[in-house]
Amino acid sequence: MAASCRLISYCRILSRFCNNSGISPHLTCLQGCMVRRGLNNSRKYQPLLRELYKRRIKAGPEPELHPSESGCWNYNSEVYAFGKRYGEEFDEGFLRKAFITSDYRQAEEESRRQLGIDLESVPVGVVDNSELAQKGEQIASRYIKAYLRHSYPMMLEEGIQAVHDYLMDDQMIYYIASNFGLTDLIMSPNYPPEDHMYCTVFKAVIGALAESQNEERAGLLVRDFVVSQLAGKNLMEIWDVKNPMGLLSSALSMQGRGPPEPRLLWQSASATMLSLYHVGIYSDKQLIGRSPGETLPIAEEMAAKDALSKLMNISLTTKPLQFGEKSESWKFDFNKRNQCASDLVQMSTSR
Repeated sequence: MAASCRLISYCRILSRFCNNSGISPHLTCLQGCMVRRGLNNSRKYQPLLRELYKRRIKAGPEPELHPSESGCWNYNSEVYAFGKRYGEEFDEGFLRKAFITSDYRQAEEESRRQLGIDLESVPVGVVDNSELAQKGEQIASRYIKAYLRHSYPMMLEEGIQAVHDYLMDDQMIYYIASNFGLTDLIMSPNYPPEDHMYCTVFKAVIGALAESQNEERAGLLVRDFVVSQLAGKNLMEIWDVKNPMGLLSSALSMQGRGPPEPRLLWQSASATMLSLYHVGIYSDKQLIGRSPGETLPIAEEMAAKDALSKLMNISLTTKPLQFGEKSESWKFDFNKRNQCASDLVQMSTSR
C-alpha cells in the first residue's frame, strides 16, 4: 500500500515536471513502470531522463491544436455567441459564410478530386467569403473617408487619403482581426489561419453585418473597431506632407495672411552630435508653429508641419474624435470631398 502511494505521488510530481518542461505527459507511464520495477535508484535513470528531455527539446514544440480537438468545443455555439459578444444581430447564414475562406473551399475540392468524386455531378456546396469581403471593404473605405471628412473639414483631401490608407492597410486590419475573436472560427485548411485570412474574414464580417441589417450598422462597427485606432495618434506623422513650407504659404495666402517666416528660437549643443535647434514659424508677427530638430532644415520642416496641423485643426491639442452616442446622429455626405492641395496651390498662385 505504501509503495502504491509513493508510486502515485512520484508520478504526479513527474507529470508536473513534464508539463513545465515541455515533455509529453505520456512519458510518465514509462517512468511509472520504471519506478515500479525499482529502476529509480539505478545509475542509468537520471541519464535516461536527461536524454528524453533533450530529445523532446530537439523535436520542438507540438503543433497548436484547434479547440475542437479537445472534444468540448461546439462550433455552432461559438458562431451564435460571436454576434452576441459584440451586441450585433447577424443572419446565421451570412455569418457562417463570412468565416469560410477560399483556401478552405479549394482544399475541399482537392480532397474530393483525390477520392475520385466528380465535382460537377456532386458539387462541394461551399461558398467562400470573397463577395462578402469585397462588400465589407467597400463599406469600410467609404465610411472611413466620410467620417474623417466630417471630423476634419479643414484637412486636405491628400491627408484624408493618407489616413484612410493607414487604417485600411493589411497590417492594421490583421492587428484588429487577430484581437477580434476570429482565430477559432475561421474555416481554413490549417490552424492557426494565415495572416491574410484574418483580413479577408474581418472584411467579410462587415459585409455580413450589412447584409443582415444595413450598411449604417456596419459603418458603426467600422467606427468602433477601425477608426478608433486613431485615438492618441498624430495625424501629421501618418500623413507624409511633401513640401510643407510651400503648402503652408499657399494656405496662409488663401486666408489673406502674410507669408511664413522661419526663425531660430534657441539652439543647444550645436557643435556636438546631440545638437538641437528649435525653430518657430511666424506670420504677421504671430507664432503659428514651432518644433525642435537635429538640424535647421529638419526643425524648419517639422515647424511647418506643426503650423499646418494647427491651420487644419488636426493637432494633438484639438478636440478628440467623437465615438459612441455622440457620433451616432451624424449624417454623412459620402459624395463630399475636401479641398485638394493642388487646388489650394493653384488658387493661391492665381490671386
